Amino acid sequence: MKKLICFLTFTLGILGCSSDGDTITNSFEKIDAYTTQSLTDISFSNKNQGIICGSFGFLAKTNTGGKTWSVLNVGDKQTFMSAFMVNEQKFYTARLDMFVTTNSGTTFNKIESVSGASTIFDIKFFNPSKGLLVRAGSILKSNDSGNTWTKKYDGYTVDNLVITSDLVAYAYGGYTNNSVDNGIIVKTLDGGETWTQTLTSDSDITSLSFISDNIGYYINFKRELYKTSNGSTSWTKIANLPGSGSPTSICFTSENIGYFSTDEGKIFETKNGGLNWKIVYNKTTDLIWKIIAKDGAVYAIGNNGLFLKKK
Repeated sequence: MKKLICFLTFTLGILGCSSDGDTITNSFEKIDAYTTQSLTDISFSNKNQGIICGSFGFLAKTNTGGKTWSVLNVGDKQTFMSAFMVNEQKFYTARLDMFVTTNSGTTFNKIESVSGASTIFDIKFFNPSKGLLVRAGSILKSNDSGNTWTKKYDGYTVDNLVITSDLVAYAYGGYTNNSVDNGIIVKTLDGGETWTQTLTSDSDITSLSFISDNIGYYINFKRELYKTSNGSTSWTKIANLPGSGSPTSICFTSENIGYFSTDEGKIFETKNGGLNWKIVYNKTTDLIWKIIAKDGAVYAIGNNGLFLKKK
């Protein structure tokens, strides 16, 4: 959960499922990202062009689908918690401040209008001019390429965003402590102008993945997997997740094929919509923070400069 601000440390029986003792295929390969800093976010504009960000001002880009990386100088040493690549020339990274480049990382400019005392946990853009960000549980929108931002949602805590099309997006999160565990999903149908609460749950929404405007999956603090086929109008529990580690990120590439990562450094794969899972990566104990897919490629990032790509 980003709101726990894990960057301060970064060391932090399902029906029919396979166990940790099953044969592990290790279908992800580790690639040198030229850093030992913990990686916190990843964004690809296509299967070749991408960026990763992390602790102490780390930002790097790739033009080769993650095979090689170029480390960039943003000019600031704050731990970046979010990044988004619009295209090869233009991308953003942020925490307390937001920075943008329009020349593929040669130079960066600070966007003064959004500087503040609270962490920007997520950045997403519908297109080069229209974007969203999440800060302190609120959702802000920009219509001018991130130069200015207007608050559009200020309610129950959300800390992550998923954009599914030109007008549709979801935000999710929740709150967990020793006595409270609850979650929420909100949705926009008009490009972020208005937001409607579609789900309140009895467990913090840890990660959300949509493969279309309507078909999506989430995992929660209770290690449960849920699916919607109607754009978050209703959700159906698919399974309890296997393994002993806490699930950190979920990513489906189709209704059948999906992946989730854990804080123990494992990646699980399903080929039947979440009913059965098999460990497909188990070569590290580093927390895997996030797993994403773009144009058929699947990537994961984690502590100590961990960057993985599906073989």
